[in-house]
Amino acid sequence: MINRKVVDLASELALVALTVAVTFGFERIFTDRSFLPDLLLFVLAAHGLAIVARRAGFSTLISVLISAAGFVIVANVVLFPETAGSVLPTRETFSLLRADLDVAWQTFSAESAPVDALRGFVVVAAVALWWTATLADWAAFRLRSTLEAVAPAATIFVFVALLGAGQSPVLHATLFATAAGVVILTMRAERQAREEVWIASGTSAGLTTTMRVGTAALALSVAFGVYAGPAFPDAGDVLLDPSTWDNGPQTRSVVSPLVDIHASLVDQSRFEMFSVKVDNPDTDRSYWRLMALTEFNGQVWSRSSNFDDIRGPVGSDVDPSIPRRLVRQEITTRSLGGIYLPAAYEVNNVISSQNVALEYEVATGALVVQRESEAAAARGFTYMIESAVPNFSPGDLPANAADGLDPEFVEPLTALPPTCSSDQARSDGCWSGAVTQLAEEITAGATSDYQRALSLQQYFLSGSNFTYDLDVALRHDVNSIEDFLFTVKRGYCEQFAVAFAGMARSLGIPARVAVGFTWGDWNESRKEFVVRGEHAHTWPELYFAGVGWVVFDPTPGRAPANNSDITGLAPAQLNFNDQANRSDSAAPDTVPNTLAAPRPTGGGAFIEPESVTTTLAASGGTGRSGGLSSRNLLRGLAATSGLALALGAIPLAKFGLTRRRLARVVDDPYGRSEIAWDDAAEAMAMVGVAPVASETALEFSRRAALSELHLGPTRELASALTILRYAQTSDAPNIAAGAVAAAEDIVTTCRAQVPRRRLVLASMDPRRLRPV
Repeated sequence: MINRKVVDLASELALVALTVAVTFGFERIFTDRSFLPDLLLFVLAAHGLAIVARRAGFSTLISVLISAAGFVIVANVVLFPETAGSVLPTRETFSLLRADLDVAWQTFSAESAPVDALRGFVVVAAVALWWTATLADWAAFRLRSTLEAVAPAATIFVFVALLGAGQSPVLHATLFATAAGVVILTMRAERQAREEVWIASGTSAGLTTTMRVGTAALALSVAFGVYAGPAFPDAGDVLLDPSTWDNGPQTRSVVSPLVDIHASLVDQSRFEMFSVKVDNPDTDRSYWRLMALTEFNGQVWSRSSNFDDIRGPVGSDVDPSIPRRLVRQEITTRSLGGIYLPAAYEVNNVISSQNVALEYEVATGALVVQRESEAAAARGFTYMIESAVPNFSPGDLPANAADGLDPEFVEPLTALPPTCSSDQARSDGCWSGAVTQLAEEITAGATSDYQRALSLQQYFLSGSNFTYDLDVALRHDVNSIEDFLFTVKRGYCEQFAVAFAGMARSLGIPARVAVGFTWGDWNESRKEFVVRGEHAHTWPELYFAGVGWVVFDPTPGRAPANNSDITGLAPAQLNFNDQANRSDSAAPDTVPNTLAAPRPTGGGAFIEPESVTTTLAASGGTGRSGGLSSRNLLRGLAATSGLALALGAIPLAKFGLTRRRLARVVDDPYGRSEIAWDDAAEAMAMVGVAPVASETALEFSRRAALSELHLGPTRELASALTILRYAQTSDAPNIAAGAVAAAEDIVTTCRAQVPRRRLVLASMDPRRLRPV
C-alpha cells in the first residue's frame, strides 16, 4: 500500500516550488534581485505556517488567523527593522508603511517596468505571495481542488508578465509551467492513493504508471513550449504593453537618486564607483552631481522629472549673464548602480557615450540612462561630456532671492508641510513651528537672503552646535529634522542638507537638495579622480532670481571646489576616514560590476540597501566592512526565531492533539485501543521495527517476537486489539485498558533505546502530526 504521508509531502513541496517560481518572476518588474531574499522568506514562512496549522487539525478560520498573525510578525521584523522594537509593529511602523505605499503608488503611476524594488512594492508583493501560499494550501488539501490550488499563483504570474519587461520570458515561463505541472501531477497521485486505499496490491503499480506517464507528458509539453513556441510566427509580439500606460513616454517618477548616502559612506566606503578624467585636476575638480530633489511632503524628498533625449548641446538653467568656465570630463562608471550619471553642474554638451542612449532634464541637472540602454550601462561604460560651471559672486545675488520670480515657480520650491497646531502629534508629519522660529533667530541680524543663507550655513558648521557622525538613525521625515536640530545634534551630510533646505524654505528662500559625490581622490598614475563610496554627498542649493541655483554646504568638513566666493569656505571633502583632500597614488579597490545597486525603499529619501560585500581582503578575496549589517542581523534573527517558534509549536501541537483525541474516545474502548496501537507503532518504528499495512496486528507481533530487540508486550497489545476489532465482547472496557497499558509499556521500552537527539528530532517532525 502506498505511504500517503510521502505523497502528501510531495504535494506540499510542489506547491512551495510553484510559489517560489512565481517569486522569481518578479525580477521582470524590478531592476535587480535585491527583493528576492525577503520575498522567498515570506513564501517559505507562509507555506510553513499553513502546513503546520493544517496538520495540527486547526479549522480553516483558525488557520487563516494564524497565517495573518504570522505575516504581521514576519513583515515587521524583516521589512521594518528600524521600528521593530518587538515582534509586533509600532505606530511608527504604520507611518513608514503608509509613506512607503504612497511612494510606490506614485512610482507605479509614472514609470513602466523595470523599476527599483521600493519597500512599498516589496510589501505589496509579500502580501500577494503570502495570500497565494495560504489559499493554495487550503484549496489543495482542504478543498482537494487542483484548479483552485494553481489559480492564485497563475494569476500573479500573468499579472507580473503583463506589467514586466521582457527579461528572460522563456525561462520564467518554463519554471512556472514545470512547477504547475508538478503540482497537478502530485495532487493526482495523492488523490489516487487516497481513493484506492483498499486496493493494496494495485495502488503502487497504478501510482507508478501515473507518475511515469505524467512526468513524460509534462516534460514533452514544457520542451515543446520552450523550443517550438518561440519559432512560431509573431511569437515575440507583445500582446499588452504596459509601458504605454504611464503619463507620457518621457516621464519618470523620482523618489531619490539611486544612491544611498549612508550605505555609500559606510558599506561601500572603499569601492570605486566611477572615475573622472579632466584637463586640469586643480581647477576642474567639482561636485559630481546626480540629481536634485525638489518636493517635500513631510516624509520624503522626491521629484517627478521630465527627461529629453540628449545628443550634443543642451539647454541651461543658469542666467546667461553669469560667467561660466567649460570643464570637459571623461567619466567611466564601475560600481555605480542605477540610471543616474554623475557630472559637473551644469551639463552643456554630451560628446560621446559609447552608444548608450542618454536623457537630460535641465530643471534638475539630471543626466540619466534611457530605459532601452539600462542593461548595457549596468555593465559599466565611458561617456564624455562638457559642463559649463558657473562662477558666481556675492554681488550677483539679489537681496531677495525670489524677487520678480513667477509665483508658480517659487511656490513648490518653498513648500513645506502644514505647520503643526498645538494639539497635533509629531507623527502627523506636520512642520514644526519651532524649526521656523529657530531659523528666524539664527538669521535675525541678516539684511539679505544671501546673508541669511550664510548665517544658516555657519550655524551648522559650528562645532559647538553639531557633530558629524555616521552612526545615526536612518530617518528622513520632519520629525527627524526636529530631533536633529534640538535633541540629537549629530548626523552626516543628509541630515545637515535637508535641515538647511527646510529652514531656508521656512524663510521664503527657494531651496532643493542635491545628491552626488565630492570630487574624489586624484590618482597620479591613472591621471584621473577616483570616486569611491566614501565620497557620496548631499548638499542644499538655493535659487536666486537673475542668477540660478547656488550651492551652499552646511556639512562640517566639506565645501565645493569652485564656489568659495559664495560659501566663504575653502574646498574640502572630509572622507570616511576623516582625512580631508587626501591624494592617493595607489590603484583603488574595485568590485565587479555585478555589485547590487542601492535601492530606495520608500521610508525616506535614502534608505539602507540590500547587503553587499564591501571591502577587498589583502589576499584578493572579498570581506565585509564593519561586520554584519543590522538589517541582515535582524533578518537572520527573524528567520531563526521563526524556525524556533515553528519547531517548538510542533511538540505543543502534538500534545494538544493527543489530549483532544483521547477526550473524544474517553467512553469508546475501541477508539482508545486504536490510539494505543498508533502510539506503540510510532515508538517501535523509532527502533526499526514498524508494522506494515499488509499484515495484521497478530502477524506483526509474531514478526516482532523474532527481532533481537526487546520491544515489550507486543503480543498482549496485538491480541487485545484483534479482539476489539473483530469479536463481540462484553468486556471491552477491561480489554481496552489492557491494550493501553501494554502500549504504554512498549512506548517506554522503545524510547529508552533511542538516543535523546533522535527523540528531540522526532518530537519536532511535522509529518507525525495526525489530525483529529
